[in-house]
Amino acid sequence: MLPNNELSTFLPLNSDALWYVFIGAILIFFFYSIFLIYHWFRYGMNFLMSVLATIIYSGVSGIILILMIMSFVSLIS
Repeated sequence: MLPNNELSTFLPLNSDALWYVFIGAILIFFFYSIFLIYHWFRYGMNFLMSVLATIIYSGVSGIILILMIMSFVSLIS
């Protein structure tokens, strides 16, 4: 872990700006997910495969989002 004085050289932005970027990234991810799941159900050949793909995608992306949130909160604090 970097000391606070070294961390400020890597992150010149204040924490408010970092929160905006973080929330923006999460919103883009959610819109992309909605778009992807819509196309699986709309244009997919098999309904059960679309459900399976949605479950797997949601599970893996949920784990990644939780890890990303934990990392970001530890970076800010």
